Amino acid sequence: MQFCCSCLWVWSRLFFFFLAAVVVTRVGAGDQRCDYSDIGASLGQRGDPASRTRLKEALLRLRELRELGDAEPQLGHDLEDQDDGLWERLSAAEKAAFQRLLSSGEIGAFLPPWRPWWWGWGRGLVQELGGAEGAQPPAAQKPEKKTPGSAPIHQPLIPQGASPPMGTQQPQESSCMAPTQQPEEMPSPVPAVPASVPPLSSLTCSPASPLVCFQLPNVLYAYVFALTLYNGDLSEDELLPEFSDMVLDVAGALGAKQVFHSTAEALQASLQAVTASRYPECPLGNAGAMMAVAQILMGENQAMQKGYSLAALSHLARLLGKAKKLMPTEERLRVYGAKKKCEFLLSWVNENQESLTVLALEVQREYKTHLEAVKEVDVVTKELQKMWGGKLPPAKKPLIEELD
Repeated sequence: MQFCCSCLWVWSRLFFFFLAAVVVTRVGAGDQRCDYSDIGASLGQRGDPASRTRLKEALLRLRELRELGDAEPQLGHDLEDQDDGLWERLSAAEKAAFQRLLSSGEIGAFLPPWRPWWWGWGRGLVQELGGAEGAQPPAAQKPEKKTPGSAPIHQPLIPQGASPPMGTQQPQESSCMAPTQQPEEMPSPVPAVPASVPPLSSLTCSPASPLVCFQLPNVLYAYVFALTLYNGDLSEDELLPEFSDMVLDVAGALGAKQVFHSTAEALQASLQAVTASRYPECPLGNAGAMMAVAQILMGENQAMQKGYSLAALSHLARLLGKAKKLMPTEERLRVYGAKKKCEFLLSWVNENQESLTVLALEVQREYKTHLEAVKEVDVVTKELQKMWGGKLPPAKKPLIEELD
């Protein structure tokens, strides 16, 4: 797993949310050690001017704590030195709980819930894509041979009233600290699309290659992967250079100018790039990220199917443009080229909406294939573990043993 300056920022942010849970727990228990114990009493005496003053002072102290927790550690300084004062406020049990949550990965449950904008709001439980199975594939795509089990795919795209699994387990209630239960969040707003998208003819003199369509799933997968890995929060400009590096590493169509001949090849290239770059697993999981790409390709409704794809490409182009200004001079040209590629795909999508349904079907087919492969590996793994009597194979015995 890569470790960089943004990891320190994320660590500090997680530490703040953990401290907030500690404060809530102490206040609820009436712990006199907590500096914020007067908040509960003040909330019940809002009509008293003196109580309002105490409440204001308590909230100011809480704000100071948040600013300390959100502060990004300076390069060259030990993170523990930055948060030494906050760390000392915790009891031994609370320190042990934080370290356990950090090592197990359960600390991610303390992050505020984020609903990706492509989940939409109020849509049906199941969106049937199989009805378009008879649609013609893009020009360069040869019809795939039908195999057993290749019937029209009907997968739940957006569960209504519940969030898809984010790949991490919730901390058990036995922990001394537990993240505050949050109500279901509204989805993030759909990124803005430019009022006018330039036509393809203004960007290139020759017709677009019939293989351009396969670059779109590759780019969208990188966008979904990187955005969800940052929990949708790129408000800090310092994160943009690393975000752009991540996108260019995962999207070979942007970073390495790869050419793909099928949707499956484009998606597999992204999965392999994530593994090769040793990035953390996408919070949505590999299959969940594929389904997110299908959701974006299908759009909010049939009338404006291209809307989500245009929004994603526009958003990515803007983020790359901001990142370019913060990159070293020798790296700006590469990021600029990726930004221009996103703008080219933006124009292509705007003029080829009819190709998006087929691409979405192919992405969903790859999603189903991936799930089946995972299930097969799981079955084989369980059989081997049963044969071994554990998770690891037994030690090999020598074939020839010398006797005295």
